[in-house]
Amino acid sequence: MQERYFIILSFDALGSRDLKTLENLPGFRRLMKDASFSRKVYSVYPSNTYPCHSSISTGMYPMNHGVTSNTLLEINRKSPDWNWTRDRIKVDTFYDAAMRKGYTTCALLWPVTGKSAITYNLPERFANHFWETQVGVSLANGTPGYLLDINRRFGHLRNGKSQPELDRFVEAVAHYTIKEKKPNVMMVHFVELDAMRHKHGYDSREAHEALLSYDQKLAGLLKLLEEEEIMDKTTLFVLGDHDQIPVHTALHLNSIFKDKGLIRTRGQKITDYDAYAEGLDGSCYIHLREPGSEKMKKRVYQILKTLKNREDFGIEAIYTREESISFGASRKATFMLEAKKGFFFTDDHTKPAQVKLDQNAEGEDHHGKSTHGYHPKKEDYQTVFFATGRGIRKNVEIPSMRLIDEGPTFAHLMGTVLHDTDGRILHEIIEESDL
Repeated sequence: MQERYFIILSFDALGSRDLKTLENLPGFRRLMKDASFSRKVYSVYPSNTYPCHSSISTGMYPMNHGVTSNTLLEINRKSPDWNWTRDRIKVDTFYDAAMRKGYTTCALLWPVTGKSAITYNLPERFANHFWETQVGVSLANGTPGYLLDINRRFGHLRNGKSQPELDRFVEAVAHYTIKEKKPNVMMVHFVELDAMRHKHGYDSREAHEALLSYDQKLAGLLKLLEEEEIMDKTTLFVLGDHDQIPVHTALHLNSIFKDKGLIRTRGQKITDYDAYAEGLDGSCYIHLREPGSEKMKKRVYQILKTLKNREDFGIEAIYTREESISFGASRKATFMLEAKKGFFFTDDHTKPAQVKLDQNAEGEDHHGKSTHGYHPKKEDYQTVFFATGRGIRKNVEIPSMRLIDEGPTFAHLMGTVLHDTDGRILHEIIEESDL
């Protein structure tokens, strides 16, 4: 088989607006000199990390690949499990297609790859139960020998899930793996910017430092490819999954449902419900215990409509099941809500319906001072895509594209195919004679 390498760098929470900063930095400046690209990539709905990366991997909308939110719907758990494992994706992926072709693969914190057949796999999976340890869940979900090796070499760089230490660990592992293993396909997920915007704010000093860190990681990779003399054999993709939007107010619809008698509790525990709001940060699924009940459907809709009509409340749109399906979101929710800019939804039923955030406090992970999950066509909310190297034409700008176009394009460049995708192959950037 011809020696070929494909590297996919996912910079979590990298938005189109960030290019004003990045295009003046050495790594991205070098990338943008020859790359084909799009400054307007529409994410998926809800635009959260796990649905997004599953759509990148499959070329399908969440409703079709099965990962319609970051976490499982576990109503009484403060920290629900996430969609960590490959079996949560119900369709084919570009990395499975690559392995069928005979390529070796590597995934570093690439979402929804736990317990997959990836050759060198460091899955994104954290200990989420009191009886679990981080070492145990990592070994059970990834490639044990490889994980023990990289932890022995680079574990000192890591501090649990804390950033920027975790991304530094991942970068060191990526460089080591390229040097020593030379996988044909490598997928790397960096998360520092997402974490810093959640915790400190969209335009915070920490977020700016994370942008600089992303650029340094890109520049370091390009230097490594030159040193390893594989630049001319490599196709490199650099992409984001979603942007973020600054927030100031949390919405707790389950508190309203509880006040209306639609949620019953004993202490802090929900014992039963007629309607339940699954918060997705910038959006929200509304689940009915009996989805076929037209009476309950009308009652819940009237509650939601009354809230939406309040200028001081944060609901921008109410979507029916049919409308949310047309956007590619879950088929199971009866309604889907979109938050106004500045607002976000949570599952909490113990707090007031609206809570202003303390802007002097550090934000909580996954919402905090800035977050995502909004409709992909929200104004100034798109992400980016770059492709360069073997098989890629130079300096072709794609005016707009979708996240679901990426997986089919990866597979095509790898000489394989994803069938029945919702996205398209970006033929306009491909130099077919160089494949």
